[in-house]
Amino acid sequence: MAARAVAARGPWRRLVPAALWERPRRRQHGREPGRPDQPIEMENPYKEPPKKCVLCGINVDYKNVQLLSQFVSPYTGCIYGRHITGLCNKKQKEITKAIKRAQVFGFMPVMFKNPSFLTDPKICNVKYPE
Repeated sequence: MAARAVAARGPWRRLVPAALWERPRRRQHGREPGRPDQPIEMENPYKEPPKKCVLCGINVDYKNVQLLSQFVSPYTGCIYGRHITGLCNKKQKEITKAIKRAQVFGFMPVMFKNPSFLTDPKICNVKYPE
């Protein structure tokens, strides 16, 4: 224990070692050298990579009927929900607004899917009996 002079108010503090006046510090998360049995820091191997939205980075427009028809049921004309499409909340709202706008302006039919788009590849994970 080295006797260091501490900036003090009274003359008696200069005579006492500085270690008595400092708070003890503990190492909580660091590894001590020479102790190989301590846990090491590593990333979670079971963590799944974040899911990417299919439409993130793509501009959604109400005039792009072929894209919008991918998110509409071919039998009822209903818009698929997020649990089926796998879109993020922002893009799902944009798709819903664009489909409604395209239906109002007459670009898309309301009660069914346009038959010319029935053979397009599926973006959503919907399984129909064939």
